[in-house]
Amino acid sequence: MAERSLDYNSPMTEQAPPKPPPQSLQLLHELVNELLRSLREGEGDADKRRQVEEWLRLVSDKYPDFKIESGLRDYYLAEAGRYRAEFDKADDLTQKLALGRAVESYLDKAVDYAARASR
Repeated sequence: MAERSLDYNSPMTEQAPPKPPPQSLQLLHELVNELLRSLREGEGDADKRRQVEEWLRLVSDKYPDFKIESGLRDYYLAEAGRYRAEFDKADDLTQKLALGRAVESYLDKAVDYAARASR
């Protein structure tokens, strides 16, 4: 194995990681769109949706061209609607309080992501 010589006098520059080829980006974009659809439709349990949401937030930072923010905004609005429906069915006041807080939290996130999407 050949040794690399290091030039300690040259300034350190960080290189951006190489971008995937366009066909790979298209594949990733299709996967993201499918996951956003699944979130909006409420597929899986809440914990699984949370895991998908976290990954999509990371991907949205890495690939801003995908416009994931508007999809997450739509998901947060749909999730708020699901919790609102559960609120209407709840009998216990404590449960209604928890559901009301969840609705507020998702609506706050929707407003945040609507602002991000409009930038």
